[in-house]
Amino acid sequence: NVKLGGLGPDYETIKEKVKKLKLQKEYSRQIKEYNMKNITVVQRLPEKPPVSSVSRQKALEYAKKIPRPKTFISKSSDQEVKEVLAQAPTGSSLPTLPSLESLWNRHEKEKELVAAFKALHIL
Repeated sequence: NVKLGGLGPDYETIKEKVKKLKLQKEYSRQIKEYNMKNITVVQRLPEKPPVSSVSRQKALEYAKKIPRPKTFISKSSDQEVKEVLAQAPTGSSLPTLPSLESLWNRHEKEKELVAAFKALHIL
């Protein structure tokens, strides 16, 4: 009498699994109740001492006396360049900054050169 697997569900194995799960849940419930009855001492963290308002007041007064850092107002780049150049010693090796017009003229000349090279198919 050997029963081979069939096409439908196997109700006998399902009943065994359900019975086993019920026993596990019952056991866990009993253990939980036992532990709840036998807990005698709960470890608690030691309480922090309350902070007195006097020390807070002292801290606030101290904070009022600390000098605040100065805030810088953003300046335009032209003013900054002039200030840096004015602060530099006269014999320094700082290069002079070209003006915007001279840079624009140089840019236009270089654009014309690139266009000439492209016309000659060099680039």
